[in-house]
Amino acid sequence: MTYALREDLAQRYGSDEIAQREAALDPGALDVILADADALIDGYLASGYTLPLVPVPAKLTQVACAVARYNLLGDAVTERARNDYTDALGWLKDVQAGVVMLQVAAPEPELAPAMTVLVPSSASVFKRAGRP
Repeated sequence: MTYALREDLAQRYGSDEIAQREAALDPGALDVILADADALIDGYLASGYTLPLVPVPAKLTQVACAVARYNLLGDAVTERARNDYTDALGWLKDVQAGVVMLQVAAPEPELAPAMTVLVPSSASVFKRAGRP
């Protein structure tokens, strides 16, 4: 399950920044960075949620972008990127602890097979007085 795509990073942080950092990396490195962000998030969510989450909550895309950007910037990480990363990890810890709950679609309940119960009865044992 992918929580964020390259397009999500570019939309949040500008395509120039992402393209510049991506150009300094080996081909496919951004895909690895995004996959690492997904794995980190899944590690926090696995104990309390059924994965993969479908649809992906928007907050997880934001968190995945913050984690991926922090890793993408490497040695050139900015204070803002570091704070976003720290905030993202804190939020994930809150989700794991149950302080924050994700808004996810409830799983479809399994339908029980249709069953009809028949109870045999006998004739009345008691009758009202004056009636046959």
